[in-house]
Amino acid sequence: MPHHHAFAGSLAAALVALCCSADPEAAAQEQTIAPPALAADHAQADPAIKDALAGVFEGALVPGAVAAIARAEGDTQVAAWGLRKAGGEAPMLPGDPVHVGSDTKAMTAVLAARQVDAGHLRWDSTLEEVLPALAAKVHEGYREATLTQFLRHTSGAPANAPNWRAFQGLPLRERRLEIAAASLGEPPAAAPGTGFLYSNLGYMVAGAMIEAVRDATWEELIATDVFDPLGIEGAGFGVPGTPGEEDAPWGHTVRRGEARPVQIDNDPALGPAGTVHLPVTDWARFVLQFTDAAPKAEDPDAPFLSPASRAKLVEVGLDDYACGWMVTERGWAEGTALTHSGSNTTWFATVWVAPGTNRAYLVAANAAGPGVPGLVDGAIGSLIALDK
Repeated sequence: MPHHHAFAGSLAAALVALCCSADPEAAAQEQTIAPPALAADHAQADPAIKDALAGVFEGALVPGAVAAIARAEGDTQVAAWGLRKAGGEAPMLPGDPVHVGSDTKAMTAVLAARQVDAGHLRWDSTLEEVLPALAAKVHEGYREATLTQFLRHTSGAPANAPNWRAFQGLPLRERRLEIAAASLGEPPAAAPGTGFLYSNLGYMVAGAMIEAVRDATWEELIATDVFDPLGIEGAGFGVPGTPGEEDAPWGHTVRRGEARPVQIDNDPALGPAGTVHLPVTDWARFVLQFTDAAPKAEDPDAPFLSPASRAKLVEVGLDDYACGWMVTERGWAEGTALTHSGSNTTWFATVWVAPGTNRAYLVAANAAGPGVPGLVDGAIGSLIALDK
């Protein structure tokens, strides 16, 4: 674990794959849980954050960025800097959707926790129990791999599928199963539970397990079981905005001294591992659920997550990884801090959460490539300094 503010660089290469659109299938569970809104309801534009972003990104090959200091108790400050598209005219706005890449993983883990709380899954549910037809096609070493192991990157699954765009003619749920079958024929890199290997593929399998017990796509379920109860209204999947238009930020690839604007994303099959975009204030609504204030603000008879699931989600596994979070200690956090970064190769986003101080710090830049993780890391440091 690096000693600087973020772990962006250490996992940057593992956070990517490529391209998106979803094929949702019906079926949603009626939501009766409505946890009280946290501070993202009270977002304020903050010129000091905009100045901090300018201080980090001005002159760099990053066209635009959005950042927030989110507080579970009090107002959330948010600001944007730069342009939606290099060479364009539209400014980046605080409410613009940003692509969070692998920061989607914490959302998938929460979706899994909601299924455990509802009795649809157990944390130790195995691949063979939940997806017997798939288990019969893969190497026998994966059959007893559990939901928790897929969410902690300890299932032994490889980082990525050999071909994420395979089986294009099938509905999305079937595609995920076929991709898994085609990717897990070799023995696990390590016996499940014994080794850490960051795996987008493992998160897709976890998503497929959730789909199986609910008979709906991950896209449908993340909306009905996570976004809707939290009041998140601006989330979507894949490239933000309209193709060819500047109605939302574009992503950019940084190479050979320039930032090239593109509208590409991870394949939809990767959904559970990294296809979500949403405004930073909506993202803050989600990550503030990991602060100490969140469960205290809820009706104990109808919590968003059970106390046991909240604890499980941040329980440290191998290599300091929990379920969608790296877990570490920081003085400015007054103890435990949670962090993750995400990239689809054209965006880079990092979040840090300090549960004990009920704060979160979020930065998303609409570019990815050499040097960008360090810049985003620096921007996170600037937010933390501003909040002292």
